[in-house]
Amino acid sequence: MGKENNQDSDDKEKKDESKEPESKEKSIFVKVSDETREIIDKYKDEGVTISNFIQNSIKMYDEYHSMAPEIHGIITKYKREDESLVSFLEKAIKYYGDQKSLDRDLWVRARDEMKMMLIGKTTFNQLIAAAEAPLDAREKAYKKNVAFDLILWYTGKPLKNLTPTEIIKTIQKMWVVANYFYAIDVTQENDEFYLLFKHRQDRRFSEYWLGYFTRLFTSEDLPFKSIVEGQAFDETISITIKVAYEKKE
Repeated sequence: MGKENNQDSDDKEKKDESKEPESKEKSIFVKVSDETREIIDKYKDEGVTISNFIQNSIKMYDEYHSMAPEIHGIITKYKREDESLVSFLEKAIKYYGDQKSLDRDLWVRARDEMKMMLIGKTTFNQLIAAAEAPLDAREKAYKKNVAFDLILWYTGKPLKNLTPTEIIKTIQKMWVVANYFYAIDVTQENDEFYLLFKHRQDRRFSEYWLGYFTRLFTSEDLPFKSIVEGQAFDETISITIKVAYEKKE
C-alpha cells in the first residue's frame, strides 16, 4: 500500500515538473471608436501588429503620467483648452531647441564680436591666485592643468587609450573654439608633430601657453613619453613634440 502511494506521489511530481510555466500573456478584447480603429489600421498597414501597438501605447501613457506633478502643472497652466497635447508638446520642444540654438549663437557672436574666451573654473581660480601671489605666478597656473578634463570630455575615451594624434587634434579643435587662438596648424612626420599656434595677443600670452602645453605633453599622466621644444613670439607659438615611446602597462 505504501509503495503504491509513493508511486502515485512520484508520478504527480513528474507531471508537475513537465508542466510548462503559465504564460503571462493575456488576451484583451475591447470596443474602440471608429477614430481609434482608423489609427490602429493606419499603423497596422505599416507592419505594426495590434499587440505591439497596444503595448507601446500603454507604455507611453504610463511614462506620460509618471512625469513629475510640477510638469503636469505647467502643461495645465499653459496649454490652451482648444489645443491638443501633441501640438503643445511640439511647441515646447521647438522652443527648447530654439533656446539652445540661441545660446550657441550668442557664444559665437560673443567670441567673434567681443573677442571673448572660454575659461575653465580651475584655470580662472589659478589666475586669481596668481594675481595675489605674483612670484612664479605663471608656473603655478600650469600645475592645475585642466587640459586633461577637456580632452577626456571631448574624446570620450580614457586617457590611457588616447594617442598623441587624438590629443593634438582635440587641442587643435577646442582651443580655437574657446577663442584662445584663431588657428592652430599641425603637421606630422613619423613620430614628430609640429604645432603653430596663432593669436592676436602678445608675447606674454605666448609664453604662458608655451609653458602650459610643455607641461601637458611632458606629464607623467600621459600614456606616452615625449620631448617638447618650443618658442614664444609676439603672436605665434612654435612647438615641436617628439613622441619618444609608449609607456608599458
